[in-house]
Amino acid sequence: MSNIFNFKTEVWVPIYTGIKVKSIQEFIEALEKIPSGSILYHFYIHLFNYHNLPTDYPSSFCYWFSKNGCQVLAEKLSVIDPTRYYDLEILRKDILDILTKNFEKRKFSEPFYFIDVYREVIEVNKYASNIEELIDGINTLGISSLFYHLITSRVDKKKIVDDYSEWLINNGYAKKAEAIQSIDFYTLTLYKTKEAIIGVLK
Repeated sequence: MSNIFNFKTEVWVPIYTGIKVKSIQEFIEALEKIPSGSILYHFYIHLFNYHNLPTDYPSSFCYWFSKNGCQVLAEKLSVIDPTRYYDLEILRKDILDILTKNFEKRKFSEPFYFIDVYREVIEVNKYASNIEELIDGINTLGISSLFYHLITSRVDKKKIVDDYSEWLINNGYAKKAEAIQSIDFYTLTLYKTKEAIIGVLK
């Protein structure tokens, strides 16, 4: 592998799928067929917009179940850490497993609207060939770039290691890569995550 790190970023555009559900059974049936991008959107968007979700629950799935009186189900779903997944089909299966084991047959007053997402990965013409340049790139680029290299690039490539850690390992910085992989991205904002990564690299 080249020792050059190629920085990228991404943009998300939400797209309504046309699928609306009002019960757990309908939710399960929809979840089995929605595009994987919809799972990506609902389980990961809060990492971008952590201040917009009007609840302590970490995803819109959890929030909807809680709002409709299914607190136990919401809690069980909330323990899923999507940042540890690199295959959305495995994430889909794990969500379905929780839903089918905690099934309740009743209608909800508030419907759930499934959203898909259009993503575009963008080259930013910024590169790093050493630790100092890697720090500069992470510092100067926005959190969308951070999110891509930490999380969605892993989903795209179905790989367990994030881009930063992979570059560090291949350039002789295995301990720094291990430290980055130990950061709990799910409980931190992306801004705090950026600070933590730069702290490791320095």
